Amino acid sequence: MKEIQSNHLHEWHQKAQGIVEYALILAFIVGIGAAIFAKGGLAEAVSDAYFQISKTIAYALDNTTAGHQRFAQNQLEQGLKNAITSGKVVLGNNAWVEIDLQSELNSDIDANADGGKGEYVTVNGKGYTKFTGLWKATGLDPSRIALDDADKGSWAGVRIARVGNSNQYTVYYFNGTASKVQDETKGYYTDTNYMQQHFGNGQTPTTWTP
Repeated sequence: MKEIQSNHLHEWHQKAQGIVEYALILAFIVGIGAAIFAKGGLAEAVSDAYFQISKTIAYALDNTTAGHQRFAQNQLEQGLKNAITSGKVVLGNNAWVEIDLQSELNSDIDANADGGKGEYVTVNGKGYTKFTGLWKATGLDPSRIALDDADKGSWAGVRIARVGNSNQYTVYYFNGTASKVQDETKGYYTDTNYMQQHFGNGQTPTTWTP
């Protein structure tokens, strides 16, 4: 009798799991359909759906301000890496680029974001002149990955620096408590060692080889 009950229980769990999986698939399809209807593009709709699912999972794993900022930094890091790998952004010897999300609206791009560079950097084949081109090269939408309401009053950024003239890069992760990056880092923004010491918040830089 116990064996029969156990088998029935196992079958019920399997059916329940299947129902949940079907529900998730249906929700995903409905979400894409709604996005297509609103925006009119399949690629953008799928991208939006994937982003929201990734965000939901990341927040479920770590629903703290630090966790939210790490998720945002991961998006920034991937955007910069893609831009460098594709050749849209090229760093000269010992050069670096950085993009940041901040609480204060930046009128230059009408978004809560900023950015900068050190040494010689080209964006889309031209010398770096302003961080707006850098954001466009990453393909990221700063309004979509903006820091959440819980993180307002702070900023988070990622800097990628080329090591000499090698094909090796160092990735830095910075966080601050000001609503505007430049307000807190004024005079020190170009000093990577200082930035790591004061805004690294214990996050160890990583090495990246495209």
